[in-house]
Amino acid sequence: MPATADQLTATLKKLSNASAADISTLYAVKDVIGEGRFSKVYAAVDERNGQVLALKELDMGALEEDEEALEMLEAEVFALRRAGNAPHVVRLHEVVCSSDAMWLAMERVPGRELFMVVEQRGALESGFVRHLMQQLLTALTALAELGVVHRDVKPENMMVSNEETERPHLTLIDFGYAALLGEAANGGDGPVMLEGVAGSPEYAAPEVLSWLEVEVDETGEVEGEPYDAGCDVWSVGVTTHVLLCAELPFDLPEEATEEALVAAARNVDLSFRRPQWKGEAMQPAREFVRACMTVARQERPSALQLLEHPWFAGNVPKTDGVNAQYIEMIDEAIEAEVKAA
Repeated sequence: MPATADQLTATLKKLSNASAADISTLYAVKDVIGEGRFSKVYAAVDERNGQVLALKELDMGALEEDEEALEMLEAEVFALRRAGNAPHVVRLHEVVCSSDAMWLAMERVPGRELFMVVEQRGALESGFVRHLMQQLLTALTALAELGVVHRDVKPENMMVSNEETERPHLTLIDFGYAALLGEAANGGDGPVMLEGVAGSPEYAAPEVLSWLEVEVDETGEVEGEPYDAGCDVWSVGVTTHVLLCAELPFDLPEEATEEALVAAARNVDLSFRRPQWKGEAMQPAREFVRACMTVARQERPSALQLLEHPWFAGNVPKTDGVNAQYIEMIDEAIEAEVKAA
């Protein structure tokens, strides 16, 4: 049975690390740097240690009128808390309840959206993209081991700093569509597979898009294709294609129907006709995109497996994944905080 708005709000309050009658006792709140449907984001300085952060003020009154948005917020907070210090993932420092609002104190990530880099520069150089995608796969490998599925991997949700150097740095942000699997969810009794549409359709895997065309069978059950962290790998492939030639790997009309989106993903033609893809030197990149965008979910390699792809040979050190002791520590901490929820 789905949680009510009151239950979701109570759970979020249990996840708070701190409370304050006035947020200004903890943070010096500066200028607005972003705004969403249910939130405003401010530049802020932690009065306790001088750290510069991004402080998101949540409009709980409006959120309590929209249970779907409240559920997404709860999932985002759980996912970020679980991600902890995972490499190349934005950090949630704390959740604060004040007398009239709830606040998320987030890492202030330097740089700019990767999408803006492509908009300004067009198709990007292969070595630059390879370095960024290796970091993205490192992040997704860690998240998968922690039971976190991002579900909205795309250039708009990646921040890039040091972009003028040979070693640009990528940070994965915006966990608004994130979901938890298995031991990471529901006190260790979460779903093994996910259901439902999430994220941006142009970057979504075929199994995610299958939920756009679900039909109710004679028993009343809705039939779509269940999915897992492999959906994020597909999105890495689409992202890589966009970065290397500044366009999606399939043609879509401006107002694409749901049927057109599903068909485009299932029948993607990775023939790499653009001049940026030509030449023997681009062969590993072409094969990498093909591997990521394997239509059959069961045959698609994992993020960890893709870190061994020839495209990354001799690039930067590979990740060893997430320490099992770290995962256990995260489990225990979160369980202790929400056991009464």
